[in-house]
Amino acid sequence: MDNYDRKIIRALRENARTSLAEIGRRVGLSRSAVAERVERLEQSGVVNGYSVRLGGTAAAGLQAYFQLTFSPFHLHQLAPRLRSIPELTRIHALSGEIDLMLFAEVESMDRLNQIRGELERLPDLKRLLTCPVLESL
Repeated sequence: MDNYDRKIIRALRENARTSLAEIGRRVGLSRSAVAERVERLEQSGVVNGYSVRLGGTAAAGLQAYFQLTFSPFHLHQLAPRLRSIPELTRIHALSGEIDLMLFAEVESMDRLNQIRGELERLPDLKRLLTCPVLESL
């Protein structure tokens, strides 16, 4: 990955719907060169999808982080159960005191509590901390 690829990725992160021609103008490449690079980034797994950021009333639900600590920690056993909860939009295994950091986007406090209940039943869980998001910048 070179500097052009990094600039293309930055442009896609800002707005994945930006046209390839516009990205090309920004980074100093032709539209076809940008298209080839984006395709290569997708095929190699560097870019593995595009998402939507909700705003206004569509984003009026709740967001929260969950910090989980296990003893012992076996990610491969937990991953299928975690992936089965659609509101968990980000799942990160960490190094250090916390084993997993999860990010949830839910419609209600009731659903957030249901998810917390599901997480409490995970095997070998030693600690679960729920951190609701108060404000996003």
